[in-house]
Formats: sequence, C-alpha cells, structure tokens
Amino acid sequence: MQQQEILKKRNFLTLITYLLSNIVVVIVILLQQFHHHYCYLFFCGISAVLLGVLYLVKINPKVYQIILIANWHILLFLYNFQSDSPITIYSLIYLIGVLSIYRSFLINFANIILILVEIILLFKFDVFSIGFFGTEENYLLFFFLLIICVVSIIQSYYIKNTWTKMEKRADAREYDLNSKQAYLNLFFEQAEDAIAVFDLEDRVITVNPAFEKLYGWSKEEAIGRSLPLVPPENADGANCRAKELRKGSSYHLFETTDMRKDGTYFDAQISLSPILNPQGEIIAASVISRDISYIKENENLILQSEKLKLVGELAAGVAHEIRNPMTVISGFVQMMNEDSNSPYYEYTKLIQNEIERIELILSEFLVLSRPQANQFVNIHLTETLEDIVQFFHYAFQQKSIEFILRNNYPDIIILGNKNQIKQVLINLFKNAIEAISDGGTITLEVSLSADQKDVLINLTDTGCGIPSYVLERMFEPFYTTKTKGTGLGMMIINKIIQDHHGTIKIESQEEVGTEILLSFPIVQS
Repeated sequence: MQQQEILKKRNFLTLITYLLSNIVVVIVILLQQFHHHYCYLFFCGISAVLLGVLYLVKINPKVYQIILIANWHILLFLYNFQSDSPITIYSLIYLIGVLSIYRSFLINFANIILILVEIILLFKFDVFSIGFFGTEENYLLFFFLLIICVVSIIQSYYIKNTWTKMEKRADAREYDLNSKQAYLNLFFEQAEDAIAVFDLEDRVITVNPAFEKLYGWSKEEAIGRSLPLVPPENADGANCRAKELRKGSSYHLFETTDMRKDGTYFDAQISLSPILNPQGEIIAASVISRDISYIKENENLILQSEKLKLVGELAAGVAHEIRNPMTVISGFVQMMNEDSNSPYYEYTKLIQNEIERIELILSEFLVLSRPQANQFVNIHLTETLEDIVQFFHYAFQQKSIEFILRNNYPDIIILGNKNQIKQVLINLFKNAIEAISDGGTITLEVSLSADQKDVLINLTDTGCGIPSYVLERMFEPFYTTKTKGTGLGMMIINKIIQDHHGTIKIESQEEVGTEILLSFPIVQS
C-alpha cells in the first residue's frame, strides 16, 4: 500500500511536468518560432485531457504510469518529427531526466531503448538529412546523448539499490516505532492501575479504562475537564503538590485520600510525574493511582488483632483474679442460703443470683482471652427477643420510651450460643436507652435478606446519635466516651457476632438517632 502511494505521488509530479512542458511548447508554436504542423496542438490537448481524466478516476498507478510515459514518447516523437531544426532532439535528453524520478532501472532502460528507436525512425523518415552528421556540433550532440543514456542507466541502477535499502531501513524503523507505540497503547489500556494525563491547567488529556472504573468518570466525560478528584478538605495539599509538579518535582507512591464521581472517598496510592518535551520543558503531568483501601483494611485488621490479643491477655488475668475471691464469696453465700428461715434469706438469694451473673460475665469476658469451641444450639429468635424486651420493660417506662416491635417471621431458628446472643442484644438495648434522654422511640424490626438465607435484626432509636469520629473507632478496644465505660463492650459484641458468622452495621446521625443492623444465618424458617 505504501509503494502504491509513493507511485501515485510520482505520477502526479510527472503529470504536472508533462502539462507544463506542453504549455511551453504550445506557446513556442503559437509564437511561430518553429514551423510545426498545428495537428500537434490537437494531440497536446487530447492527451492532456485524457491523462487528467484518468488521474481523477484513480486508475491503477502502475497502469497510469505506463500510459503517462507512452504519452511523453508520442508527444516528443511528433515534436521532433514535425521540427525543422535538429536542436529539438535535446528534448529526448530532457525526457530521460524527467522519468528518472521513478528511480527504476527497468523504466530508464526501456526509456533509452524507445529513444533510440525514435531516433532511427526519424532518420528513416528523412526528418534529419544525411548532412546532419556532417557537422562537428551534431557529432558532439549524439556523443553527449549517448553519455547521458549510459549515465542514466548507471544512475538509475545505483539509485534503485540505494532507495531500496533506504526504504527497508525506513520500514524497519517504522515497524519498530509502531511496535513500541502498540505496546505502549496496550500497556496504557490494560494497566491495572488508573492512569491519567493532565495539562498544565489541570484539565484531563486522556485516561485509561482502569481510571474510568476506579473514579467513575468515563473518558468522554473526563477529557477537557478539571475533575474533582480530591476531597475538599485535602484541596490545599493537592494544590501544593500540583505547583511543585509544575516545577519538575515528582511524587512516588504517595498515600492520600481521593474522591470518586459519586462523592465517596477511598484510600489511594498515587505517583505524580511531569511530562517533558524534547527541549526539556514541562508540557503535561501523569498521574498513576491505585485503590489501597483493602491494604488499609488489612492493616486495621492486623492492628485490631494485636489489640485484641493484648486485651485477651489482660482479660485472662483480670478474670482469674476476680474469680478467686468470688469463689469464696459464693461459697459463704450458699451456706447462708441453706437456712430458708433466715430473715436475710431473700437478700442472700439475690446476692447468689448476682454472683452467678458475675460468673457468666467473667466467662464471656474470657471470650477475648483465647479461642473457644462454642457449643452452638438451635435458638428460637422470637423467644430470645421477647425475653430481652421483657427485661427492659421497666427501663422503657422510666424514660417514657415508646418501644415498637415488628416481627413477621416468628418461627426463625438460628444456630448459636443463646447467652452470647442475649449479651449482644442487652448491650445494644442499653446503649439505645442511654442515648435517649427522656421520651423517644426504639424500634426493633425482624426481616429476611434478599436471598432469604439470613435474618436481619434492625434496631433503631431516636437518641442523640453518634459523632462520625466516634463511629469510626467504635470497635477499637479501650475506646469509650462514657465516664464509667471500659471501651470493651462493642468489641466483645463484634467478636461474638463474627463467631456466629454474622455481621453488624451501624449508621448514625447526631441529634437524629442511630440504626444498627445485625444479620445471622438462618437454620430454619
């Protein structure tokens, strides 16, 4: 295809030379400097129109080349045939020079053969008299013509070989360049990391598919715009980095927080680099970013695990130290309970019940200290919830709290430890009651997940709500906003739920309320 394009351009240049040469000859004829027959003018006009039409209809370049060369020879033969002066034979030398543009040994050789045949025919038709060879100038003319033919053949052969080598080198360079460009395009399009190129005004020049997927902006939406990729609170830092980038600085694996099109934030690791032109001037900037939210989550999990391990060790020691004196107290109280006629029997009985509750709490506290093989049994969820509601009935009345229970699935059965499930619900209810100062609503709703494999327990209150900075650290050990809190309650709740293969999600808004969603796998419905 490339050779065809080159041949078309050479044909066009030869056609222009042909037309200009004809114009010059026609002008000379009209000025009657040479006595030609005017039928030559007719042939000039017909051939010019024919060649022009054939070029416009875009026939095969090789065929057009043959027709064009044939017209040249016919025209010059007629020109010399009707000439009164042998000087017109110099036009044949002019033709050799014109057709050398094709850089073809075969064309030059054929051209010389045709010129020799034309000269023979001109002599045969007595266009030139015998005396033509009688002058020294005409001998020099033929000798000069012969030299031109030989040089033309040698030159065309040399130029053809040189041109062929140059074309091969050019093709090789173009192939390498196209290969590199293709590999770069493949890398850009298939890279896992988001890549974007920005101009010096922070407008997007181009983005790759990974950028569209990560940030949510399509390529059509992004190009030519300055996108809000940085949270407003981080805008100052981003502007400082952009200024340093325009001065030639780079940032490698810089961790920050970026923003998607929908306004959600994510942890990002970005690399910023300036793009330079051959003169070393900064013309654009590239940004490569990746979502490292999962890495941050893993780091938080590791940190949480380390904290949990520390808490577990403390829990084991504290529980052990408390259990020793509690065993003594429990033994004496049991002895006092043997006398049912004692005036203090009711009090000692109450003390014994509370001691047993302390023992239960200590047992649950030891959940943090070491892994335990829980003995899970089938739990009737509705019965458990009714026990919890009954337990807090008096607390609701004291604070004028309206309690709403919505349960359209009374026969749900889950697998777990009943005491631990009760501990989770009791702690959550206590937090909800404490969040309501006086008069409010607590709603408990039971529903099923979309695939009906999990039961959803939704606990909502209209209390004071939880600040966002507290919500982020909700499950951290020893973190509490309560004056008498230990900071272990929510962490224990989270661990119990995880042990039961469940999940917990908390959403809250200050001065509006809190919504807690628990989910547990269903054994039977």
